[in-house]
Amino acid sequence: MKQLGRFMPVVLAGVLGACSGDSTGNGPRAASTTGVAGDNQSGPTGSALAFPLSFIALDGGGHPVQGVQVNWSVSPSGAASFTPATATTDVDGSASTIVMLGSTVGSITLTAAVNGAPNVVFHATAVSPCTYVAPYTFGQTVNGTLTAADCHRSLGVGATFYYDFHGLVVPAGQQNIRISMHGDFDGWLDFWLGSGAGDYTAFDDDSVLGQQQNPQLDAILPGGPYVIGASSYDPFITGTYSLSVTSRPAAMNGCRQVWLVRGVTVSDSVTATDCADSSATPHYYDVARIIVFAPSVLQIAERSTVINPSLTVYQIAPDSGYIRHLVATNDDSSATSTNAFIRLTVSDNNVYDILISTSAPGQTGAYTFSVDTNTTLSPRRPLPTSPPGWWQRQPGDVLQPALRPRAPKL
Repeated sequence: MKQLGRFMPVVLAGVLGACSGDSTGNGPRAASTTGVAGDNQSGPTGSALAFPLSFIALDGGGHPVQGVQVNWSVSPSGAASFTPATATTDVDGSASTIVMLGSTVGSITLTAAVNGAPNVVFHATAVSPCTYVAPYTFGQTVNGTLTAADCHRSLGVGATFYYDFHGLVVPAGQQNIRISMHGDFDGWLDFWLGSGAGDYTAFDDDSVLGQQQNPQLDAILPGGPYVIGASSYDPFITGTYSLSVTSRPAAMNGCRQVWLVRGVTVSDSVTATDCADSSATPHYYDVARIIVFAPSVLQIAERSTVINPSLTVYQIAPDSGYIRHLVATNDDSSATSTNAFIRLTVSDNNVYDILISTSAPGQTGAYTFSVDTNTTLSPRRPLPTSPPGWWQRQPGDVLQPALRPRAPKL
């Protein structure tokens, strides 16, 4: 994506030149301009450019001129609006305006007509909000607003959801991250690997399902470019929100799922504070969640020298309250090894919960869990366009929100 081209205005030193009207009585005139800022920006239609357009008007002696008339215009007509559209330079000779992009997609030219001096010309690119990814810096908190002008996608009749997209570069190496969204509405997060139309990697609705409506997405993944989709659980919702990405401990998270991708290795421990399958003779476990596209093979392993590992894979149904359906389980990978190993052939695109546990009840201790990088049947692939499902992208767009699972509130 094009970087924002801008230069900070330069305030010229020296004594302000005397301003005098021209011979026609049209007010002070400028001889030239300098300190131009805000050129070559990009933004989605229906939004304001990130930085105001500005410049400084100078007289013949190179001094800032106050009171010079400035009129802003755009080509093609209607491609943007200005606040203000007409103004005069201030005591420092400066003039600026905020640009709100219209519905025109493509290159536009923004012009400041300056009394007495050549026009100041700026350039901008307006893009579809469904293809615009706002740059995001790891660790910062950004404030955004969902509006009806944002990217929107329909999920069934009468269910339209608005989206903002934020481009995240995760530092090199395996990382443990937490994406948090807080707003004045019930939020939703989607997450893709890649800078554009990449693999659908994770999603989240509530930090505590049905109770805490601010999404919190925990993930263990390799460094690289990702895209965050900020949206709402309910359709037609607009409002303000904040978004942050921070580091989290290099471990699983007990009962709450941690999203993984292929190639990840996690060293952790089964503890008595983890999730338990019963109260009488509990097997404690951690939960890993992964999206797997077909056709491929999912290969996982749990190894330990202090516990007897046990792995269980469930297919989950996010649109039915995250109900789990047993797919595979393994205790000992062989007659001579207590390490657990599962090799699962995946014939449909699915979301899986992996329970990392022990064979004997009450056991606790350290383990290493890994997801093999090899897919065997196919390479890593982007979201398919068919058959239809909650992973589907709309054809013709660079980046689309998934037609995501709709978990009923508990």
